[in-house]
Amino acid sequence: MNCKSNKMAKVKIRVRNVWFEPDLSTEGIYLCPMPQPPQAPAGALWFTNLKPYERLFYHQTLNSVRKSKRFLATPEIPNDSLDFQLQSRYDHSSEIFPERVDTLLQRETCACERTDDSPDGTVELSSFRVLKNVKTVQLPAGDNQDHPLKIGGIKEKISPHSVKLINSGVHNQLVNNGFSRQTGDGNFFRY
Repeated sequence: MNCKSNKMAKVKIRVRNVWFEPDLSTEGIYLCPMPQPPQAPAGALWFTNLKPYERLFYHQTLNSVRKSKRFLATPEIPNDSLDFQLQSRYDHSSEIFPERVDTLLQRETCACERTDDSPDGTVELSSFRVLKNVKTVQLPAGDNQDHPLKIGGIKEKISPHSVKLINSGVHNQLVNNGFSRQTGDGNFFRY
């Protein structure tokens, strides 16, 4: 009997980074620390009790850190248009008659790349660049074993042309098309 160990799988989600400084450790190094706000009360956000101009001074964006003299970027970041095109996802040996835009598409902006090695034909790309000020958080996945099967949804598919879907009134046709008669006296059906 082949038993699998019941390990809790981790689910990775990306959440917005609300901290005053983005994490750019994959793009380079800090030569000296960025300005830090005063200590906030326990359990409060970093900008609590700050004036608007202080909050603006202490909050760093991705671009402001990259342009700062306190940050030294890796040499992988392109300096000019030639470096930008050389780092594109375009591969001359594998593509025939590519589009002009293929020489500009970067690996970081494309989520997956086609390969023949993986079972589904695609592989997820990872990059050293930080495109959004988000952080990855690992959450434990819920245990889905030994739970009853829940089947939901609609019981039947109702045609949008059905007369039972319209609002009721004296002029609506809620009987068969044509010669519908009352059973008692044989007159045309009235409701």
